[in-house]
Amino acid sequence: MQIFIAGSHTDVGKTSVSAALCYAFGLDYFKLVQAGTPTDNQRIQNLTPATKIYPSGITLQTPASPHIGMQKEKISYNGLRIPLPKSENLLIESAGGLFTPLDTQKCMIDFLSTHRLPCILVGAYYLGGINHILLSIATLKAREIPLLGLIISKEQNSTMDAFIKSYTQVRIAHFATYSDRETFQANANELKEEMQNLKMI
Repeated sequence: MQIFIAGSHTDVGKTSVSAALCYAFGLDYFKLVQAGTPTDNQRIQNLTPATKIYPSGITLQTPASPHIGMQKEKISYNGLRIPLPKSENLLIESAGGLFTPLDTQKCMIDFLSTHRLPCILVGAYYLGGINHILLSIATLKAREIPLLGLIISKEQNSTMDAFIKSYTQVRIAHFATYSDRETFQANANELKEEMQNLKMI
């Protein structure tokens, strides 16, 4: 199983959800592009130490959009040619949202389209959050990318859930806020059970 974790926006909880899925389903972890420190690899290691973590596809020191980091650091790469680790149980985490630049010419969505990977979208509820989620779902459907479902991170809201389900017919699972590793693990197990009940994975 290889799945791609995409975000509806920056800072919606992709790395926490990625860690939860790695922990609950025994998946290996791969960050497509890392920009800045501390790294998401370090966060995954702290949350789920048993997870196998591959070196990031591209590592940039600049905590900014990759196309800016490339220019500042005078680095050149073709994002569509970033090789994926040879793992049969791999979670690939993108950076930012679907249209966050991957390099100076392409976006994260272009990598996903090229590799035709099944996708889980991670979103959160904030002012404008539904708009970002619906735009992301519409884009994934338009490009015929297999969408396994939506995971809402952080704070939950059943009214917003109901609207998105009605509008998109996309399955929604939840990953609640956690304060320590014990709570993280409990929430991860709850997420696994919910996803299995919804036949998302």
